[in-house]
Amino acid sequence: MLTNSEQANSSWIDHYRKHGYVVLEKILPLELVDAHVAACEEIQRRHGIYQKFPWRKDPLENEKAFGEELLALDDNHEPTKSLRNDPTLRWYLNALFQEEAVLQYGSTSLWERGREPHSDTVMLFRDPPDKVCRAWCALEDIHPDCGMFYVIPGTHNNERIRIYDEVLGSNPEIFKLLRSPLPNDSESAFLENRAIWKVVCQKTASLTKGLPRVPFSINKGDVVLFDPNVIHGTMPASNPSLTRKAIVTEWQTRSVRNYSYSEYFGSQHDKRQLSLAN
Repeated sequence: MLTNSEQANSSWIDHYRKHGYVVLEKILPLELVDAHVAACEEIQRRHGIYQKFPWRKDPLENEKAFGEELLALDDNHEPTKSLRNDPTLRWYLNALFQEEAVLQYGSTSLWERGREPHSDTVMLFRDPPDKVCRAWCALEDIHPDCGMFYVIPGTHNNERIRIYDEVLGSNPEIFKLLRSPLPNDSESAFLENRAIWKVVCQKTASLTKGLPRVPFSINKGDVVLFDPNVIHGTMPASNPSLTRKAIVTEWQTRSVRNYSYSEYFGSQHDKRQLSLAN
């Protein structure tokens, strides 16, 4: 195991800073992975939800109950709790941040059928951005045909600001949304969020077309650490019978301040100092 000084100077940190991701092999205890997957599969069986019938197509009440039970594992299932808070993973995150890493949330994904390129920080900006990291944790061997998670390396630095500025330059109506107070009711906030998200994703797909993607055909227990600002997505599954089980956790330090999209949306809409003053 590396010493603290060796951690800080390790090449894996340099790779992460430059490319926005790094792969850590054989990090998670396989017995905890298997216990968590078994618990998820039991929930699937109980709700009659199977891989060949994605749960998003089920009735809303079934979808909601299924999702709530998956989330409950985070607090009530000891193997799941231990897996999300794995000490080896936390050790790497502390080395990356040079501060204590604090778990923000986790989410289990059992399959994916393709998702457009995006960053996870469209509606929420973190300052400083280099003190936030996500961990994509493989719960099974990831087959190349299952719809692999990928990143577009290097796009965590300036690409995001360029996308924001081009979105505002070609969609001036978004300025009105950004400059209006956030709606109090959750439904209006969701619809506003979705409208901006759609435009940003369209611009992201356009500007990143042709850029090289790095897909991850990794093994059970491996982890991809990635910057939430790096543009990433999921490739279409060429074999729909395959699953792609993973846990995604987000970590940040206590020094991070979070800003909503109405407070910060690139260089043309920056109200962060006003937020600090209030």
